[in-house]
Amino acid sequence: MLQSIEGVDLLTPQGAFYAFPNLTNFLGRKISGRVATTTSELAAIILEEAKVAIVPGEAFGSPGYARLSFALGDEDLREGLTRIADLLAG
Repeated sequence: MLQSIEGVDLLTPQGAFYAFPNLTNFLGRKISGRVATTTSELAAIILEEAKVAIVPGEAFGSPGYARLSFALGDEDLREGLTRIADLLAG
């Protein structure tokens, strides 16, 4: 489902319960009336507006990326990804 969000570039995770998508397509764009220039700022917008927590890639030395955990139930995962997709679609 994460791969279906337009603008998200994602390699298929290999055996872990984290995804590490490239979100640079959303930097510099207006999202919910705000413009994020870093994934830290984008993560704050996603948390405030979609109520979903992601970890900015800057924490891992990978600006432009974010870490998402999918170690939760399918329904919760779908709900969180739907909220992110709706927010990013504007």
